[in-house]
Amino acid sequence: MSKNDLIEPSEKLSLHPTAAMVILWSLPLYARGPAQAREFVEMLDLSSGKDLLRRCDTICDWYGEVILNRKHFIKSLVEKLLAESEVVVGKQMQLVILAAGKSPLALELLLENHAKIAKIFEVDLAGLEVKKRLYSRLVPDRAEKLRCLTADITSDDLLDRLARVGFDPEAPAIVLMEGISYYLPKKSLEGIVSKFRSGGRNHFIVEYLVPCSEVKMARRKIPKGIFSMIRSEAGTDGTRCYTEGELSSIFRKAGGREISCIEMSEMELLRLGFNKRFGERGDGWIECFLGAI
Repeated sequence: MSKNDLIEPSEKLSLHPTAAMVILWSLPLYARGPAQAREFVEMLDLSSGKDLLRRCDTICDWYGEVILNRKHFIKSLVEKLLAESEVVVGKQMQLVILAAGKSPLALELLLENHAKIAKIFEVDLAGLEVKKRLYSRLVPDRAEKLRCLTADITSDDLLDRLARVGFDPEAPAIVLMEGISYYLPKKSLEGIVSKFRSGGRNHFIVEYLVPCSEVKMARRKIPKGIFSMIRSEAGTDGTRCYTEGELSSIFRKAGGREISCIEMSEMELLRLGFNKRFGERGDGWIECFLGAI
């Protein structure tokens, strides 16, 4: 009998259909991850995402490859930054995951990079209390490094609230925004970036959707169709796109700089060792920006 069998149904984490669908797309990655992370995923109720996934499959039945590439790349990039900090700075890094949702990323990273991490802070509007209890159950010896903060990531007092749960503003940090920039106006993103200004000590990862004008004509119907369906399900008015140039400008204005920008063909190459769906930049619509701030 697994731990999952011992969890009361009410203890399972319920997910919004869009979040459940992303986890369903990501299952092949989690199947190869740490045992506790797999158990965490088993504790998620993914049923709400199945119908949405079926509908998205009618638009693009291989869209899961985009999510797998994205998630594999982001985890690899965070681990690369952790390793570099250990060698160059000789210090453990803090990790702040904004709009963390029900993703098991924090748990995966902690289990596989425990000695390199000071603490991981997950921030979201709701749902983190149950997540915190599951962490305590799955990794009682390491849960102290996992901090859950229920807060609006655009709030003016975000850093003060993070500090109250253990964030050290004088220590190096990696700040991650995955799956959230689509819903943030430029002014909100600028505010979030500027809050973590540290003279270049902190690293910031922003995953974002590029404008359709930067996607090959034959591919534009895929992101248009998928994100239209997601907007309808989530009840949001629109989707915000960014360009590498816009993000670079945001970081410069905040006193930071661009380090790199990775597009989907590079993410796919890193995951598979070859390019299958994405041969060059115009084939994709999701990119990841890395900045120092």
